[in-house]
Amino acid sequence: MPATGVFTGESGAMMSSQLARAAAWYARHGWTVFPLRPHTKEPFGGLGVYNATRDLAQVAEWWQRWPQANIGLHCGGCGLLALDIDAYKDTYAGVDILTREDEETVTNLTGGGGTHLLYTTPEGTRYGNNKGNLPPGVDIRGWGGYIVLPPSIHPNGNLYRWESGYRPDEIAPLPLPAGLRAMLDMGRAAQRTAGPPDKFAVAVAQKLVQSVLGALEIETYPAQVYDGDGRKWILKFCPFNPAEEPHENDKAAFVVIARDGYISAGCQHERCRNRLAAASTTGWRFLLGQRARLAAA
Repeated sequence: MPATGVFTGESGAMMSSQLARAAAWYARHGWTVFPLRPHTKEPFGGLGVYNATRDLAQVAEWWQRWPQANIGLHCGGCGLLALDIDAYKDTYAGVDILTREDEETVTNLTGGGGTHLLYTTPEGTRYGNNKGNLPPGVDIRGWGGYIVLPPSIHPNGNLYRWESGYRPDEIAPLPLPAGLRAMLDMGRAAQRTAGPPDKFAVAVAQKLVQSVLGALEIETYPAQVYDGDGRKWILKFCPFNPAEEPHENDKAAFVVIARDGYISAGCQHERCRNRLAAASTTGWRFLLGQRARLAAA
């Protein structure tokens, strides 16, 4: 059934109802969503992109608690990648990465005048948020990245909306275009995909994580279940950011153990991601290096 009314913004109580209905529609169709503070792109405290879910009961509970919440989509959590363009797609000059045919995919028009083009990623491949060799004004949102979905409200008061003819109830997202995929692969944006569950490996990794965090005196919030058999810790302060230039305690820094025991760490804050990328290291290697320097001192 067409969902046009679900995605069309109103005001007041009507708008709250539409946000809840839209969030449920997305979850029901397999998209992983989570609530953002009203009229912002910011997650609620204690929640973030890795809390995104397609569980209808959880989605209903969130929007009952926060009826005015904007809707965030964890793109990589449901096999999607968003091409985030700081302009309307018909005016974008990046013909080196997209053809007109490539643009005929599900299209989200942001409240700030930009465009999100949604694509499906190849099975078994995760792309992060490293834009690689993409031109200025273009970013990607993949695993660990999110976009804001209609009918959310932009900080400037404008609505996010689906372009007519390119709504998710009208067409399906196209597969990731070959040219764009090649550029992302060259930029090493592809991330590993977790292997089969291995509870023993997770248990060993958990002891290692706790040892490293303890040695560095990094406090965490209680561990959470992650990816089935894995674990996730949210850090109470960010160790990846220079002490002279800290960002607020926004629960953006994390350590994750995948279901196969693989350990990763990082911070969702853009400044920290850029710092780690510039140093050609990962968050977990950074923490191991800190512990090694501490032990040698």
